[in-house]
Amino acid sequence: MLKISELSITFGKFPVLNGLSANWEAGKIHGIVGHNGAGKSTFFNVLAGIEKPTGGSIEWDGNPWNPKLLGFLETHNFFYSRITGAEYLKMFPKSNSNFDLDAFQQFFQLPLDDLVEYYSTGMKKKLALLAILKQDKSVFILDEPFNGLDLETNKVLEVTLDILKQKGKTVLISSHILAPLLEVCDEIHYLSHGKFEKSYGRDQFSNLDSLLFDDLKEKAITALGDAV
Repeated sequence: MLKISELSITFGKFPVLNGLSANWEAGKIHGIVGHNGAGKSTFFNVLAGIEKPTGGSIEWDGNPWNPKLLGFLETHNFFYSRITGAEYLKMFPKSNSNFDLDAFQQFFQLPLDDLVEYYSTGMKKKLALLAILKQDKSVFILDEPFNGLDLETNKVLEVTLDILKQKGKTVLISSHILAPLLEVCDEIHYLSHGKFEKSYGRDQFSNLDSLLFDDLKEKAITALGDAV
């Protein structure tokens, strides 16, 4: 279990995470949704050890959290200039003995001998994903993984996430688009003002759009009804 207790972090006088708490079951796919500025990126960075909280604690299976347990696919990945896709992958140790690059290449079809700087956004996303999957981690964070992917690769990613879950991995995944999360997640958690305000199980997914956005729709109709 991933247990997060009263996690806080402040930038200047502005609280970004404000007593954030959660108890998430391992071996499941947890979706995270929230408006811009809700604290999602900061939360991910704390788990990754990039930023240090000013308060609170994180535990994994009853032990203090170790960022080395984590594989982190960021929204925007850094790539050195003048490096090929193959060279990029070699930078990451293959601790996952089951990782099969040839199998993924049947679907990803990346030009691994070409320079990454000439890759499209979707190709860079797939390359970074392969680097993460090479590693045998207990927890994976995928921040906006569906951005820039074509329809077929989206489906391959969905299948890959399901396989990770079957192998007992815990996945935290975010998206600004709700639909992909409804397909892959076991639970979806709503982050607002630096804390998780609500969590939804699969039996509530059919009403999730209404639960999250009905107030926003009413405001938009009132404000924009005569403006469009």
